[in-house]
Amino acid sequence: MCSLQVFTTDASCLEIHWDIRLKLPSLKPSVENPGLAGAFSGIVDNHLIVMGGANFPDKKPWEGGVKQWWRTLYSLSLEGAEESDWQIEEDFLLFPVAYGVSIQLPEGVLCIGGNDANQCYDKVWMVKRENSRWKIDTDWPSLPEPLSCSCGVLLDQKIYILGGQTSMENQTATSHFFVLDLSRKEEGWKALPSWPGDPKGYAVCVAQNHSLYLFSGRDYDGKGVLKVHTDGYVYHPTENRWDKINQTFPVMAGVAMPYENDKILFMGGVEEVLPTTEDHPGFSKRIRCFDVQDQSLEILSTSPFPIPVTTNLVVNHDTIYITSGEVKPGIRIPYILRGIIE
Repeated sequence: MCSLQVFTTDASCLEIHWDIRLKLPSLKPSVENPGLAGAFSGIVDNHLIVMGGANFPDKKPWEGGVKQWWRTLYSLSLEGAEESDWQIEEDFLLFPVAYGVSIQLPEGVLCIGGNDANQCYDKVWMVKRENSRWKIDTDWPSLPEPLSCSCGVLLDQKIYILGGQTSMENQTATSHFFVLDLSRKEEGWKALPSWPGDPKGYAVCVAQNHSLYLFSGRDYDGKGVLKVHTDGYVYHPTENRWDKINQTFPVMAGVAMPYENDKILFMGGVEEVLPTTEDHPGFSKRIRCFDVQDQSLEILSTSPFPIPVTTNLVVNHDTIYITSGEVKPGIRIPYILRGIIE
């Protein structure tokens, strides 16, 4: 186990013990799981689950490899978890899918949108556990439009989905902003006024102190134009108002979480888009802290292990799990990066 000690601006100590002891099991004998980007994940009935996702199982992209999408569900009981305890259901999801949004709810993990090689999806479904078996509940309203590469959060019993793209042809980032009130689920998703900035895919969003924070991402269109964003915005639901944050957030496609009552921790991200080659140096390993009160952003430290992007951060009490993901363009890792916060 590797120990990482970092400090906040007020000098209070935050210590995270990291390890990569857990990793996704092999699907073929004697062949290591290559890992997954864009998988759904969460915790249900004290089981960590990872579902769907995409990878290059045979060759790297620069070698002519073809991306493959998956339907597999991996589940691991968190009671004395060991690598060999993973359970696999290879044809679990209704269709192969990746790059959707995972929302942790008390009764299960809500999976929203996503894509395969040909299309983006508007489907919404929940994965839950009944009588020791995994079930899919499709009794959820579809999105107003197909969406993938979005970000989403649960805030005060409402689910918010932001940005993303609607098609796999001429892929273009959007400014979509939708909300689903869980107390009025039957009314479906509603459109809200978007943030006062450019469209975004692969953005990072966090709910903190009854507000929604949106960071970074990238704007792109079907003509090859790509712009990496480092801006940030905060949405106040009670006032239906967006404010711009006067700070720079180079955290595209990374993961983040609220910490205490006034901070947001960022882990990794794409700071700069570089060519997809075997010489790529990998994505950021930096851990940052944003104070929502004074709007200060500080680099706290560097992770001892690569921090993947296009993945999820799952929180279980004082333990976080970053569930597989991409450490270089086209390169996934099978490891579950686990951090225990003290």
